[in-house]
Order: sequence, then structure tokens, then C-alpha cells
Amino acid sequence: MTEDYLLLFCRYPYKQGSDIIHIELFSPESFQYLRMILGCGQDNISQVTVNREGTHVVAFCSSVQTGITKLVTWNLETEDHKHITHFPGILTKGICRHLRFCLGICSGQRYLRLWDLTSRMTDQTLTYNIHKTRSDGTEEIIPMGKNPRYAVCFSARVGSVYVWNLARHRFLCRPVRVHHGLYSSTDAVFAHDLKLYIFTDRSSISCTDVPSPRFQTLLVYDLLKRSYVRRQTGMSIIPCPQHEYRLLEDGRTLLGLSETRDHLVLWDLDSGSIKHQIQASRQAESVESSSSITDHDLLLQYTPRRETMMPWDIRTESKSAMKRRLEREAQREKEQRMKLDREKYNAIDQYLLSGDDQMVVCSYFAHHLNVFSMASQEHLHMLEDQSSLLNLHTAALTHSGSHLVLTSYNQDEHTPTVTLWDLHKGTVDKKLKNEPGVCCVSLSDDASRVVFGVTGSNKLNVWEPFSGNIKSISGYGNLCIEASSKLYTTEGGTRAVLLSGQLSLWDVEGCRFLSVLSLDAHVRCWRPFRGGEVSVLLGLSHSPALINVRPTSRTTSTRKRVSGEGDLFGESSSSEEEDEDT
Repeated sequence: MTEDYLLLFCRYPYKQGSDIIHIELFSPESFQYLRMILGCGQDNISQVTVNREGTHVVAFCSSVQTGITKLVTWNLETEDHKHITHFPGILTKGICRHLRFCLGICSGQRYLRLWDLTSRMTDQTLTYNIHKTRSDGTEEIIPMGKNPRYAVCFSARVGSVYVWNLARHRFLCRPVRVHHGLYSSTDAVFAHDLKLYIFTDRSSISCTDVPSPRFQTLLVYDLLKRSYVRRQTGMSIIPCPQHEYRLLEDGRTLLGLSETRDHLVLWDLDSGSIKHQIQASRQAESVESSSSITDHDLLLQYTPRRETMMPWDIRTESKSAMKRRLEREAQREKEQRMKLDREKYNAIDQYLLSGDDQMVVCSYFAHHLNVFSMASQEHLHMLEDQSSLLNLHTAALTHSGSHLVLTSYNQDEHTPTVTLWDLHKGTVDKKLKNEPGVCCVSLSDDASRVVFGVTGSNKLNVWEPFSGNIKSISGYGNLCIEASSKLYTTEGGTRAVLLSGQLSLWDVEGCRFLSVLSLDAHVRCWRPFRGGEVSVLLGLSHSPALINVRPTSRTTSTRKRVSGEGDLFGESSSSEEEDEDT
């Protein structure tokens, strides 16, 4: 409310499923409708304030998904809408009684933010409307294996793809190739060897009694030639969420899940047909055979868990009461076995693929995991723990898929556990008990060192399972590890990279924190480089810029190694000396 207007902020549906903001202006005396001011759909308004003169509306737009707060304004007389600035953090409270002194405080910060908006009110480049092209962030980063100097980034803006040269210093701030409108939100797209594999034409086909949607067309777009080089119809690819597909190294095979999510499917992209279906060999007894087990059989084969009884109750227990108690215990055990057996038919909840694309581990929201070999397309092992639900939400595989480390909770002992599994043998190698709150974990290629972080702490824990050593590394002052934190070990497990608000480098072998990189933007995605040097690619939530982070002492040698293969997009047409001298 101002002296002149009653302001009502409304969000209305707009074309193509988006929303749009209207500010409805009414008379404060008669409440009669006066006019409307147009906003834009990406204004996720969390707080609104009006300056003392009543000429401008200042709104703070916070996004929990991106961790960014935008400061936007409206001129109530000229209806000019501007996006003034943005900053990392979620605003708790903001006020702007005068445009020269706009104050705000963010969650988790002990200081006030202060803005002078008067100098930017006349800047017409900040004017924003629904027709202005948005600068979206990066959704996924894919380094090109056969061309390690390049990386392909999928934008959060659907259909946009950026190609970056990671070796040329002249191209650190701009991509070498930008493509827009290549695919829609209903398509599935992958990048391999500077080509895009786009699965489209999603429609229902009657391959079963019930028609189901399938991707029926594959388009291959060559980023180097700027043209489509292949179009293949007659495909029958079962739709899955984008992250549940894997385009394997050769670029000719697609890994995904079946329609019922009970097994893995390999599609041959040359023919469009199913190459293999990798299913678990359920060697355990079926539910029907389990139901035929009698109570007497269970009493003979299994010593059931005893009911809690006081010593005097045991001494005075009659034979008939003892028989009834043992029957109850046997019945509970029978039901538990049947429950575990039924879990063998659960749908796949999540799966992990090893770095060399040779091993797959699947979880089922159950007390077991299944291990499959991609080379032989066979079911290798079933990893079982009857006292713990096993999932892959906080887990890591070695590059070769030889070992798996994951967190679980032992329901019998009421103990959180970190477990190291040998996937070649299908057995537990080591267990580390009483480790609550583990939210990020990584392990070395030989599984000799496991590094993990605990929610709310500012340190990393290092566990050497084969020697039994456990140690902690203290971090910097404002470090707070969260469930969204990401951890990666490199250089044979001697270094660790942690992304938790800030990017930090750790000396695992020397047990010391090395350095931290503070960013003024929210990181939406990251991709560590596998190799002898520490190198991490960061994608931002509000900008298509790609950040390449590596130690300064290794930059020169890394650049020389990568730059030996030559440029593909005409970058070397200008002076070559600037890369050598920079």
C-alpha cells in the first residue's frame, strides 16, 4: 500500500506452460481497478517493498534450487521493469525505504548487504521483459574423451548447447561454438565425440497389449559440421529420466531401464533394436516356495531371535508357554524371510556405472544389491545384508568397478555403517561402524583409501580399510558440509576435491587442508577430470560460463599436454603466441 496505490501481485498462467507476473493497481480510497503493470515469469518473488516516495517497487526473488537471489524493480509511473543485480544466498529479510539505501540479510550470513539503486535506475540495458533472451545456467558438463581439449555443456535453457575449448586462454570466457533449438524438453540428448545423439518423436506404439510411449527417431548432429549427419527411424527406446540413460564409450550402444524397471536394457543404435537384456538370476527361493516352509522346518533349521524375557519369567515358564513362544518367533522369522524374498522382485531404484563402463550396481530399495558385468552381460553377484536397507544415494565405485563403498544403517544393532564391498567376489571387505551423518563419500582406485564427509562438520574423515587407520582432516573456518556436498579423490587417493558452497583442495596423504576457492555464484553442476592432475569443471546456475579450475603450479604442463592434438573449430587461425605467453 502507498499513498496513491493498492498493489496486488498476481501470477497467471502463460503460453507453453510458463507463468507471468502482473501487478494490479487499485485506488486506496475506493478500491477501484486502475491499471496493470507487466512483470515476467522468472521473477520468483519472495519479498516486496516500496520506497518511501511510492515511486518504485523493489522485489527480492530468491530461488532455493539455484541459491541465487535477484533484485528487481518496477517504476510505478513509467512501468519500467529492471533486473538490477543478483547475488549468492537466500534472502531472509529485505527493505528499501530509499533507493539509495536498499538493505538485505541472507540466511547463514552475519552481515548486511547494502545497495545504491539510484545509479542504475536510468540504465536501459537492465530493462527486462518476457521477450528478452534469458541467460540460463549449465545443466550438464560432458568432457570429450577422444578430444580432451573440448567440453560440451547442455544449458538449462532447453535446446541450447555450448562447446568450450579448455586449452586456449583466449577462449576461457567465451565458447567456440553455440547452438540453439536443437531439441525440445521431451527429447533425450547425449554428447559423444563432438556429436549429439537426440532421441525424439516420442509417441505411443502398440508393441504390447497396452500402448506405451517410445522414442522412435534418432538424430545425430555433428557439432563440428553444424549439420545433422544421420536420421534413423523405427527405433523403440523406452523413455526414462535423462540421468538414467548412459551412452557407452563407442557411441553405438545405449544403456537404460526396461519399462517395468526390473532389468537393464542395451539398445543397438545402429539397428535400433534391443541388443541385450541384463536380468538378475534369482537363485533364491520364490515367494511360493517360501510359503511352503513350515514352522517345524524353521525351528529345526534356524535359531530364532529370542523374545526379551526377565530371568524370573524364564524360570517360571512352562513347556507349553515355551512352545508357543518358539512358534511365535518362528512365525516372525518366516514372515521376515518371505518379506526379503519378495524384495527380489522390486523395481530398480537407482544404478551406478563404473568409470570404464564395465560394471553396474543396481539398488532396489531393499536389503540387497545386484552386480552385473557389462562385458559379458551377466549377473555376477547379489550383495545381501538382512539387517540393513542398501541404497546407492551415498555411495561410490572405483573406476574399474572392483569395489563399492556405501553407507547403511544396521537395524538390529542400531548402528550407522560405512561398508566396503568387493564386487568381484561379492563379499564385504571391511566395515566401519558408528559413523552417523555421512553425506558424501569417495574412494581411491585401489580401494585402499576412503574419504567421506559428515553433515554439519567442517572436516573430512579418511579411512584406510585394509590397514584399519582412521584419521580426520580439519578444514577452514566457515566450511559446513551438507547433503548436497560433492567429493572426489584423485592422484591415487592422495588428493581430494570438495564442493560444498566453496571448492576446496585437500592433501589426504599429508592430512592437511590446502586451499579454497570462494565463488560469487551458485554452482549447478561439476565434472572432475580423471588423471594425474587435479582439474574440475564448474557450471553455474545463472550463466552459461564454464569455469576450469586446476592448481596454478600444474597449469603450464597440463596445457602443453592437452594442446598437442590441434584445434578443430578454427581457434588457431589467429595468433598462436598468445597461448604460449599467457
